[in-house]
Amino acid sequence: MSRQQIGLQLQQERKRRGLSQQKVADLIGCARPRISLIENGRYQGSLQLLERYLNLLDMELCAQTRRASRPVFEQLGDIYDDD
Repeated sequence: MSRQQIGLQLQQERKRRGLSQQKVADLIGCARPRISLIENGRYQGSLQLLERYLNLLDMELCAQTRRASRPVFEQLGDIYDDD
């Protein structure tokens, strides 16, 4: 998931809850422009601030392995039907 996608999800949830960027900034202790940077996928600051924003909205950030772009050996039989 990209920073832009994370920011969009945060923005959508913030709006769903009826919170302004300024209200979020006040609640998590930062300046409003940082909230804008997060929501626009341009934030490059600490994970600590992002985590506070996520926690405020009862969300979490998860890491997962990317899908392999090439098939692994075991998948080749499904791709090439020799019948």
